[in-house]
Amino acid sequence: MQDSLTLFVAGHRLKVDGSEEVSRLLVTPGFPVFVVPDEDVEWLVAFKDQIPRPSHWEALYAFDFEELNVRSVFARVGQDYYYAFDSLDGRRSSVLMRYGGGNTVESTHCSEPFLLRFLLWMAYGMLAAPQKALLIHSSVIVHQGRAVLFLGESGTGKSTHTRLWLEHIPDSHLLNDDSPVLAVEGGIPVVYGSPWSGKTHCYHQLRFPLAAAVRLSQAPYNKIDKLNVLGAFSSLQPSCSPALAQDSHFSDLIVDILSDVVSSVPVFHLSCLPDRDAALTSHDAIFGPLL
Repeated sequence: MQDSLTLFVAGHRLKVDGSEEVSRLLVTPGFPVFVVPDEDVEWLVAFKDQIPRPSHWEALYAFDFEELNVRSVFARVGQDYYYAFDSLDGRRSSVLMRYGGGNTVESTHCSEPFLLRFLLWMAYGMLAAPQKALLIHSSVIVHQGRAVLFLGESGTGKSTHTRLWLEHIPDSHLLNDDSPVLAVEGGIPVVYGSPWSGKTHCYHQLRFPLAAAVRLSQAPYNKIDKLNVLGAFSSLQPSCSPALAQDSHFSDLIVDILSDVVSSVPVFHLSCLPDRDAALTSHDAIFGPLL
């Protein structure tokens, strides 16, 4: 049985150490695409039997996965961060992750595939933020060699809008449909594919410069507006990790990344219908009229 694997995500090598978790990742959609040889590893997520749980903590953020009967809790105790999955009815063993800074995250064993994916999503988010990279909730189209982030709350039509691009805008393809990595490299915002793509199996180990970001809202018409710096920042921030945004340290890192993004690329708000004209409206604002 394989004890470890290394994932190459957005230019960083993350080693996962734990035979049970590795065996699950190797058959979980998305992750095999990002597996590389165990060399030049930067970060480690190590699974172990036990991690001491603090006798008291104050939750920074909590969220219930009702379909799994699990509550997730993000907390900070001193310089250590904890992320726990606790059963709502006591029938499931708790999973506890700890991050004390540096390059290593520790976790107790996690057997539920969905929770394992989410745990690694959180671990990657904490490790990547100091390197000017973050996972951002969005659907990403690549057109003419550049990426466009489509943002919005769940149910606002991000995936529908990117599908309209695929149907009506030539030279378009989908990079990721849920959590791409937005990074700033040498002052330039770029977007990477990731192993986290929601319900859409779209996993690409690719990198593109960011052309624009567009926040969507449903409307009985199609209209796009370019936002000022404050509006642009306010449009991007809600799509970052809500847990990390509750902590002052990670919040500052997120602000630094987004500040670089909004100073470099345009951000728009698109009020739209789910139709062809909506795709053309956003395309023409970013790239110019379709020939």
